[in-house]
Amino acid sequence: MAKEKVYSEVLNLRIDEAMSREIKRIGAQSGDADSETARKLIEWGIEAHRAREAALLGLRYDQHQPYTPSGREMYLRVTAEWVPVREPEDYDL
Repeated sequence: MAKEKVYSEVLNLRIDEAMSREIKRIGAQSGDADSETARKLIEWGIEAHRAREAALLGLRYDQHQPYTPSGREMYLRVTAEWVPVREPEDYDL
């Protein structure tokens, strides 16, 4: 059985009313507390940001913004994709 995480740090965060409503809406769908919902969203945001950093590191060393072969500037689109859960023996340790 997976060990439950113990959270000890507290982060006071100022958010606007619209973001607060959205956190409450998302949390109500899963039955999670607002703080747990916000924590999950921050975790996903960190993961998306790190993926963006990795994509930027894949560019040429002197290129700070990706461009198409014809020279048009590109932007990063974040998408969600369902993938199978990997079994522990599938990981290279």
